[in-house]
Amino acid sequence: MVHFETTESIVLSPQIGRMIEEVRVEARSIEIIWDDGLALTTTMRRKGSWHICRAGDNQIKRKKSAQVVIGLSDLSVICCGASEVETHHDFDPHRHPILGRQGPDLSDADVNLDECVDRMLRYEDADATIAEVLLDQRVMRGVGNVYRCELLWACELHPWAKVSSLSRDECRELVSLAAGAILEKPQHVATELAVYGRHGKTCARCNGLIRVTHHGEANRVLYWCADCQVRHAGTSSSRYVTEHDTPPGVHPAEHIYLSELTQARKSV
Repeated sequence: MVHFETTESIVLSPQIGRMIEEVRVEARSIEIIWDDGLALTTTMRRKGSWHICRAGDNQIKRKKSAQVVIGLSDLSVICCGASEVETHHDFDPHRHPILGRQGPDLSDADVNLDECVDRMLRYEDADATIAEVLLDQRVMRGVGNVYRCELLWACELHPWAKVSSLSRDECRELVSLAAGAILEKPQHVATELAVYGRHGKTCARCNGLIRVTHHGEANRVLYWCADCQVRHAGTSSSRYVTEHDTPPGVHPAEHIYLSELTQARKSV
């Protein structure tokens, strides 16, 4: 996302440079989710709609009545006629303040990386996967879903590896890479990504096939290479990975929709 504006009063504003990860539609409610877990929910009136306009399209009339404008590299997405516009954090059981203080902020140049490592090593659920722990705001702040996928690939870690199986050096490697990436590009993610958004394409490291699945209680999309991300694979459940994998050539959102549709038909 390269641009965001709204005429509505919202509590949380999406950050420029974040990746739009998912769009959910339920009746007249349309929800847009970014890779850091922020969600924009619009409840549409009878004649309300979202418009997708490519560069050069005549958008003047629509922009005059626009409640939300989201700019991407080559197009704009415009919302008109919504009865409600609000932002909130997408479901994440670890975000609630009652569960404990937030971890150090990796966007701070003076961040204590050893504290992040210690929090990872002392994680209360020893069986939690490293992919879940990386998004836990109580361990460290600043790692969105794009960075999570890229970090796991860079360290050749199996996403379902138990956090308790990692050594201090491996935790330190993850934290250091995360902090370096966030400090280097604080407002936007890297333009060249190794795995994120590359479902069905060839891995640059091993020529394997990039896969995508949904992971954790928050059910976030996770891109990875099963051929070279094998460190600590023995502590994971490969059966779970296989069952939740999205087939090559199918978009993750499409896979979820078709799965839910199949279940709904079975229950009728």
